[in-house]
Amino acid sequence: MVCPNCKYVETTDAAFCSFCGQRFGPGKLTIKEYIHDLLDHVFALETTFLRTLRRIFIPGQLTLDYFNGFRKKYYHPLRLFFVLLVLHLGIVGSLIPYNDIFREVSETTNGILNKHNMSQTLDSLSLTHQDQISIRAMDSVATWFDIDRSPSAEPDSGKKRQISFLKFDGVSPEDVILLSNDSLAAKYKITDYWTRLLFRQSQKFSLDPKGMIQYVLGNISWMMIILIPLLAFFMKLLFLRRKRYYIEHLFFLYHWHAFAFLVVSLLVILFRNYLTIVWWPVMLLVIFYGIVAWVRYYQQGLIKSLLKFFTMGITYIFLFAFLLLLTAIISFGFY
Repeated sequence: MVCPNCKYVETTDAAFCSFCGQRFGPGKLTIKEYIHDLLDHVFALETTFLRTLRRIFIPGQLTLDYFNGFRKKYYHPLRLFFVLLVLHLGIVGSLIPYNDIFREVSETTNGILNKHNMSQTLDSLSLTHQDQISIRAMDSVATWFDIDRSPSAEPDSGKKRQISFLKFDGVSPEDVILLSNDSLAAKYKITDYWTRLLFRQSQKFSLDPKGMIQYVLGNISWMMIILIPLLAFFMKLLFLRRKRYYIEHLFFLYHWHAFAFLVVSLLVILFRNYLTIVWWPVMLLVIFYGIVAWVRYYQQGLIKSLLKFFTMGITYIFLFAFLLLLTAIISFGFY
């Protein structure tokens, strides 16, 4: 019997392939078989995931189990890391006052756009409606929208409201939203590339604040995915004499960060209104967990383990800060 999935030649009369585990049978599935396979996969994944979550609360145990051969019964470290990272960013992202930010930005932007559109409409109507009743009606509308239609008035001068970007002061929000980047640069005599970029991205944020914030958060997840392998490479250098494999450090970091994501996410869910009180104890718990996991897995003396752990911690801080800054620049520059 030949397995249609992996082409393994089964020498015995079996219901499942002994190499890949697929059931032998016809290529077409009945509804009953489909439901059976679906439930089997769902509950198998659920059991594996819950078993992994229970084990993760024992410092270093998941990494020890994985490299002692117990791999099939647990979630893969990279998948666990990624699932809990996405969950973590979603829960922590809920702390951002999106509604307040969107409301404030939208009110300002919509107010400027409505005022500009109404001003253009009044200018167009004034060319064809010169009678006194129409003029009074248009003046009333202009007063309602705070539009100065006197001959000496400059359109949207922005004297009442100003925005300061870096070293360039006195830029009206009306110009930031209404003018193109080239027109804005010409009006305010901006020649510096980075200042022009800042104005262009400010325009995008004013028109789509939600999209930009979600874009930045998405890039932070990629930053964490890049950070861990780089940190694992540094740990490889720390244990150069012990001849540890790179993958050991990588999976150790995946498990430790998965625990941190899980604990911080639970913190936000359970103590959302008391984060300022419980934040530091939870951070100390994550660090303590990392130290215990380090000592249990790498099996070195306590002093040597602490020295290596805090050396890694300092490197982690600098690497995290650098990648976060780089992510912010890339996110802001390429959105």
